[in-house]
Amino acid sequence: MSQRMAGWVDELGAIGGRPSGGVTRVSWSDELAEANAWLVARATELGLDAEVDPAGNVVCRRAGSEPDASAVVLGSHLDTVPDGGRYDGAFGVLSGLEVLHRLSERGFAPRRPVWLVAFNDEEGTRYDASMFGSHAFVGDDVTHFLDRVDADGIVLRDAMRRAGSDPETLPGAAVIDRIGHYLELHIEQGPRLEAAGQRVAVVSAIVGMRGYLVILRGTANHAGTTPMDARQDALAGAARTLLTLRDAVRAEEGMTVNIGRVEVEPGGANVIPGVARFTVDIRGASAETMELADTLVRRHVAEAASAEGLDAEVVPTFLHPATELDPELRALLARQVAATGTDVVELVSGAGHDAMVLAAHVPAAMLFVPSRNGVSHAPDEYTPPELYEPALTVLTETVAELAH
Repeated sequence: MSQRMAGWVDELGAIGGRPSGGVTRVSWSDELAEANAWLVARATELGLDAEVDPAGNVVCRRAGSEPDASAVVLGSHLDTVPDGGRYDGAFGVLSGLEVLHRLSERGFAPRRPVWLVAFNDEEGTRYDASMFGSHAFVGDDVTHFLDRVDADGIVLRDAMRRAGSDPETLPGAAVIDRIGHYLELHIEQGPRLEAAGQRVAVVSAIVGMRGYLVILRGTANHAGTTPMDARQDALAGAARTLLTLRDAVRAEEGMTVNIGRVEVEPGGANVIPGVARFTVDIRGASAETMELADTLVRRHVAEAASAEGLDAEVVPTFLHPATELDPELRALLARQVAATGTDVVELVSGAGHDAMVLAAHVPAAMLFVPSRNGVSHAPDEYTPPELYEPALTVLTETVAELAH
């Protein structure tokens, strides 16, 4: 049965496929719309009620014998980073589809509704609006994202309209009052499971994440005639921030930082950069660590700006607190893992997931499967079909127990 899911991985991976072998499906794009339509078609073939909600989430519902009972939700996302892999997010959506197939094939009649949800814009690549879809799903206000502009100058609210969604209907995506439990199966996106020879892990917690846009302003000037000691080089400030912030974070246990996008103005080869804009993604496993993260970012930006004679602006773009996943649901997953004859291990996720948004409202839990060589967010991202089990069995039996 894993071969069926492996076939889906190939079919879905071709949507937004790149010459590198990677995949690009960013929020509100034609490629993501095509992937959403693919999922709606597969869900409809299975007899599910499937639609794209006002926030761009694909919501697929199997009714239960008690239709007013709270739903058991399986979920993840179909959007990707630019030139990303075939498995991040998509693996979780397809595993949910596989679980629903397995339950149907054995004639399982759920008492509670069972839903499969592909959340929109988990990655936040295009508008720095990470987990837009899951936030809308739980009823959080996402309207503050609507005026954000992408690299091509397209405003988010206009991108929504082009994709056939009306920003005014966003409140209609909020259905958390109908949800009872949330489960997500995901590739690890790291090397720990493969190194340990472990085929599945229960996720105990998800790191907190802070995002920032930093803008440094200096003075654009002639690259050849301006003395080196008379420059206000905004890019030099960005470089200084990157190195000193990196070293500070290396000294802290359980913290990571990344500066993944840098833009300079005016951008001439012979012009000193007058403006530098860059993103900061900083993560930690506890509330205390996340407070320290904010302090470190602001301190090192300020010190770099002072050293280079620049003005600095630090704009927070997202905040996701560190999240402990539900202990009782984790215990249920652990029991099902043990029933497969597999050792039970727990891992903290160093990546963010929609589960952290759902966990603030309902019991939520996650499983990991190995990632080959620990690679993710890249074309070489891969989990072979022979490693899909026992996670699929664990997920199937857990849904059956919750929904019976």
